[in-house]
Amino acid sequence: MPAHQGMKMKTDIEAVSERLAADSRISDYDFWRSLKNIDNRIFEIANNNEPIPMDMIRWRAILKQARSKRNGA
Repeated sequence: MPAHQGMKMKTDIEAVSERLAADSRISDYDFWRSLKNIDNRIFEIANNNEPIPMDMIRWRAILKQARSKRNGA
């Protein structure tokens, strides 16, 4: 992956996590539950020695950042 794509992905993750953290319709529990579901699915995939989809890793990063921003606010 070229360096500029990595930078763009980081920026995209930052932008989406900001929007989610600011969305009052999403509860702290929603963040926790979604993150738990993704973590469980990643564990299941890894246990089966299957490749973990990049989108799943990206969404985990977004949810972690959004939850962190929400808790820091």
